[in-house]
Amino acid sequence: MKTKKRQHLTTAILIVFMILLTAGILYNVWAIAQLNSRNASVPSSPTPEATASPTAPAVDPFDPALLAKVTPATSYGHFYYPEADPKNLFIVSSYGLGQYQDFERMQPEASLALMKMIYAAREDGVWIIPASAFRSVKTQEQLFQKQVSKQGSPEQAAKISAPPNYSEHHTGYAVDLADGSSPSSEDITLAFAETKAYQWLTENAKKFGFEMSFPANNQQGVSYEPWHWRYVGSDRARGVFRRARSAAGLE
Repeated sequence: MKTKKRQHLTTAILIVFMILLTAGILYNVWAIAQLNSRNASVPSSPTPEATASPTAPAVDPFDPALLAKVTPATSYGHFYYPEADPKNLFIVSSYGLGQYQDFERMQPEASLALMKMIYAAREDGVWIIPASAFRSVKTQEQLFQKQVSKQGSPEQAAKISAPPNYSEHHTGYAVDLADGSSPSSEDITLAFAETKAYQWLTENAKKFGFEMSFPANNQQGVSYEPWHWRYVGSDRARGVFRRARSAAGLE
């Protein structure tokens, strides 16, 4: 008898629980419907149309028209050159060891041409190494001041090293090349003129858009630099070096 009473009581409790649960669910549905209805009746405030801020067209610092307006155009025989953004340059080599290691960078089209030239030289048994490419104005300032201390005056220093803001290396289109078969102590020295790499370059570099910047007895009065080559294989690159090439009788 007691067992039946307990069963009836349990059943009654379950029924009450189910009724309350169902009522709760129905109430929540009703409340959500009321809230949605209320929100739909309130007009939304208009969203202002987004207006694009006027932006000035990007200015290419390598535009020949802009370069022609730079004064002074030269400094001790060196022409003015803008500084490239390193983020836009490609790594073409790693040069040096330890604290002296640098990752050399160049403009995209110059990098591609240089890689093609290096591999073409390799097919001929010649090992060409990029020893120095892009150089910041800050780094050039340090190099130039060292030469001023060694040579005694800016005029004499400029025959060996360009003043800051007047180095072809700022552009990312110039590169100092070395012969991998020679001792590193001979890199960026006149000894390069006696190497297979130099001989190969004098015969083939033009095919890849490169030319020597400072041959012997050049019109700029800069010392002979057989290792220093610039890329002129694109319209942009030729525009950058137009004044220097005109002075050399190449345009």
